[in-house]
Amino acid sequence: MFKVYFDFEGKNINIQCEKNDKMKKIFNKFIEKINLDINITSVYFMYSGNIIKNDELSLGEIINEIDKSTNQIHIVVIKKDTNNSNLYFEKSKEIVCPQCKESAFIYFKNYKISFQCKNGHELKDYLFEQYEETQKIDISKIICEQCKINKKSNTYNQIFFRCNSCKMNLCPICKPKHDKSHKIINYEQKNFICESHNENYSLYCKSCKQNICIYCGNEHTKHETISLGNIITNIEDLSQIIKS
Repeated sequence: MFKVYFDFEGKNINIQCEKNDKMKKIFNKFIEKINLDINITSVYFMYSGNIIKNDELSLGEIINEIDKSTNQIHIVVIKKDTNNSNLYFEKSKEIVCPQCKESAFIYFKNYKISFQCKNGHELKDYLFEQYEETQKIDISKIICEQCKINKKSNTYNQIFFRCNSCKMNLCPICKPKHDKSHKIINYEQKNFICESHNENYSLYCKSCKQNICIYCGNEHTKHETISLGNIITNIEDLSQIIKS
């Protein structure tokens, strides 16, 4: 007997089966056990980083030698996007450019908002009621650049990663198989950690309009830079502002 472990939305579900059982039969056992309104065609089944495309193969035909020796196999189950949930919008946790969704500065004039980002976009005169809409990001467009399949929108808790060495996005399935010597960070940290040196940003270059780390400073010696620490409002001053 073999034990098949299905990783689905953070849960681990296991079933027992025979080596000669067809994958279609095994998948259906999983569907019956979780008792949810899904079917084989609405999900991907992934083994060793690859989608199992032919469910007429038997377990013995797809399993690798290592898993054969342990009599168990781990399969990741991922929901496919449907026509009704093709777009997944999430409000950005930081201010972003309405055009490229990279970090941006905002400034106010005549009761209107303008944006300026490191990519050179200068977008002006947004009304306050338009601001919330500009800060929504379609996370279904953030795709793993290794498998080209998984999206941030269909991973458990929308967890995703970024390899600063390769400058590429990685899903939770591809991350463990990626080069272990590379610098991999959580996707949510990508605007706070330098891609070149993997250090936290500590300076802002006004000439280049971008954050830089302490090691980047050597490349910006002739530029006007300011310490990020100097522009953070003192918490006591902020308290006084709120009270007033």
